[in-house]
Amino acid sequence: MTETYTSRSARQDADVARRAAFRPAVILVTAFLAISAAMMAFLAVATSIGIGIDIAIWIRCSLVFGSAIVLLVFTVGTSRGSRASWIRLRIVSPIIVVAVIVIVSIPGFLPDWVRIEQAVCGLLVLPVAIMANLPRMAAHFPRHA
Repeated sequence: MTETYTSRSARQDADVARRAAFRPAVILVTAFLAISAAMMAFLAVATSIGIGIDIAIWIRCSLVFGSAIVLLVFTVGTSRGSRASWIRLRIVSPIIVVAVIVIVSIPGFLPDWVRIEQAVCGLLVLPVAIMANLPRMAAHFPRHA
């Protein structure tokens, strides 16, 4: 009976440590989603009052908003202990950062106000990509778990 109590306590400690380790990532990705959602709301309002928004802006902002949703699902899953979510987070977050860098660096492709929003989103995801790929984070997801 003591072994069960000890192993349960160790599992709870590991769960608390994992959630604490990934809390900054959850906060950053939530901010990424909030900014993306705010941009989509702005585009909808601007369009509804007659301001012409280029289709490239709609497409790019929709893709960023969708990637924010997916990234939040992976990040929350990771903080809850899903090894599969952690692996996906490790792969997808750097891809999002690279995509943002490429899009923002194309001169004349997007207006400056969209490029700034996209850059802020990329800056929010960058630490998540770094954090998720740190060797110490792998300790929270042993292969035989």
